[in-house]
Amino acid sequence: MKKNNKKKSYSRRKLIGGALGLAGFGAIVSGGFLRPLKSMLGRWPDLPDTERMPALFVGHGTPMSAIRPNQWTQTWAELGPKLPKPSAILSISAHWITEGGAMVTASEAPAMNYDMYGFPPELYQIRYPSPGHPGLAADIADKLSSKVPVEGDSRWGLDHATWVVLKYMFPRADVPVLQLSIDYSRPPAFHYELGKYLQFLRTKGVLIVGSGNIVHNLRIRPGMNNDQPYDWALEFDHTMWTRIQEGNFQAVADFQKLGNAASLSHPTYDHFLPLLYCLGVKTDADQITTFNDNFQWPAVSMRSLMIA
Repeated sequence: MKKNNKKKSYSRRKLIGGALGLAGFGAIVSGGFLRPLKSMLGRWPDLPDTERMPALFVGHGTPMSAIRPNQWTQTWAELGPKLPKPSAILSISAHWITEGGAMVTASEAPAMNYDMYGFPPELYQIRYPSPGHPGLAADIADKLSSKVPVEGDSRWGLDHATWVVLKYMFPRADVPVLQLSIDYSRPPAFHYELGKYLQFLRTKGVLIVGSGNIVHNLRIRPGMNNDQPYDWALEFDHTMWTRIQEGNFQAVADFQKLGNAASLSHPTYDHFLPLLYCLGVKTDADQITTFNDNFQWPAVSMRSLMIA
């Protein structure tokens, strides 16, 4: 991948297909969807201090879950009412990838992003009309600015890694939701360290949700391997969970050292990076528990974590 010092935005789907389809940063600016975040400071009242909110890593799996409830959506629906009511939700989605910097949604009413194709028409009729929070977007950009350039965005909105999960977890869509993009030009360890800069949100009532999958290989489709997880997929999932339980987060960030199991589990590792942000926001007082700790497809682990 050719690198330069300009931020670029591209779809994860094209990345997996091998055609990056990069849109130049200049085109993004001229298109008018970068927002001057500094001008938004003070537009929203400061969020009050709260008890430390949990943080979640959610294996989101197929977008079909939005129209076909299943064992995983049932868990999301049961979990939502058990959580403290957030003042806002920050989603770090595997489906919003940028290069050379990060972006944060800065719209007062985030758009629906149907970032998938070839699915039944009813999937594209789903609406999750949550408000945004431009003032909080500005605060996040300010906190991260010493580590990575951050700009505001008013076009991306909420993609399916966010709304498929929140549709069940918070069905009333009455909590402000923001998304933070993932700068794919940075190494995995960078994202773990960047997550630490988001810890402040947890005592401001903000629920941080990383949405991806610990094992994610869409080149292996349903029906393959008799729909049973591959040995290497089980090995990778188990190894990551063991390292997380041990508190060895640096080893989690160094997952590529596992060689073949890692490359098979993540031909591209966009779905792994949200996990590292969630580990970054953990404090010494937190415990980590797992839920939905099984597989949806032979190479898609739905293992999810609660940090609280």
